[in-house]
Amino acid sequence: MSSSRFTSTLHQRDARTQLFDGYDASRSSSPSLGNSSNGTPSGFRAATPNTRGQYSDAVMSGLESQNENEMEGLTARVRLLKDITMKIGEEVRDSTKFMGNLESGFDSTRVRLKGTYNRLMRMAERSGVGWRAWAGFFFFVMLLFFWVWKF
Repeated sequence: MSSSRFTSTLHQRDARTQLFDGYDASRSSSPSLGNSSNGTPSGFRAATPNTRGQYSDAVMSGLESQNENEMEGLTARVRLLKDITMKIGEEVRDSTKFMGNLESGFDSTRVRLKGTYNRLMRMAERSGVGWRAWAGFFFFVMLLFFWVWKF
């Protein structure tokens, strides 16, 4: 039992067909888009070989021209991708350098804070007052600041 989740077949239409819906070549004012005698638009040549399997020079030059146009488009896209890739590489290098600088900054700050803590502990030991007394004094000062600020 197979069921389709789509009730319409509109989703199955070819994208090229959708592009040219409503286009009438006979009403076209452009001479390059009109119909030629063999039923193909005049801007394009039929790419069918003759009885010996050979293509005409005009067909070959038209195909070569189309090939060159496609190559130019592909070259432009490759160039764009190359530029984007190079910019991504530069961003990665800059981010790596920034992270390295940030890491060294944090390391130097850690060393300074550790040294300051050690000096404060030595000062507290030399003064003969324990760390609990210093913590109480700090708490009292903070309470005093809070009291003045609030009232």
